Amino acid sequence: MSCPRKRRSSTRRSGRGCSSSPWREMTASPGNPPPLVIRQPGRGYRFSIDSVLLAGFAAPFCRGKVLDLGTGCGVLLLLLSHLSPGMVSGTGVELQEDLLAYARENFRGSGFAGRLIAVKGDFRGDVPGVAPGAFDFAVSNPPYGRAGRGRRNPDPGKEKARHEVTCTLPELFAAAARSLSTAGRFAFILPYPRLPEIEPCAVKEGLRVEFLRVVHPRAGDPPSRLLCCAVRGGSGAPCELPPLYLHGGAGKYAPEVEQVCRLFRGSQRDRR
Repeated sequence: MSCPRKRRSSTRRSGRGCSSSPWREMTASPGNPPPLVIRQPGRGYRFSIDSVLLAGFAAPFCRGKVLDLGTGCGVLLLLLSHLSPGMVSGTGVELQEDLLAYARENFRGSGFAGRLIAVKGDFRGDVPGVAPGAFDFAVSNPPYGRAGRGRRNPDPGKEKARHEVTCTLPELFAAAARSLSTAGRFAFILPYPRLPEIEPCAVKEGLRVEFLRVVHPRAGDPPSRLLCCAVRGGSGAPCELPPLYLHGGAGKYAPEVEQVCRLFRGSQRDRR
């Protein structure tokens, strides 16, 4: 299947300054793991290319016990299970009952049923099975629209997935920091214009922005998304990784994006 569809700080490192980053270990093909089949709603929320971009970015950092904040149908944990040999287990937290059911079904049918679980809960508070400091890595593809901004979506599922109806960015950072062990990492994706909000949210929760990667639709286009990895504790300036151009020639996805897309055999949409 085909995939689902600021100004630079003077203290930010880039290029050779990032040569020791774990991200650079992600250079080879993931091999030939069993392809994924993702079931998701026929209407309302459906996962997008952002999940694919985040999984490819996060995979080299991912290790140990992994927490997905707002797991949806579980696609991020499934992709990371394929891409990250260091991942031991994954827990997805989801507030919406219908998406939770899809995540559980996808986990059961994936071959990773013993490693992946989905739990219902609001990660802004206490969630069964999500103890403070219990996770080595957290990941999230959060709602990208600020609360109270833009047009409201008439579909409740899409509204919650795309706009900060049930969770704001500061609340997301607080939940991630609370869940992480010492030196644990948190990877996420946001629209590029939200870059100025990231560092204040991170600093408040004891997180340090460690790696940034800007996504452009095509070479020459302005940036559209920002991939980020923060670490609990430590010091140092953020390291800016080489930019990612989503599309190459002839309208095709860039090779490293297509590499992750090849993990999919298909996605099934319910008719209901």
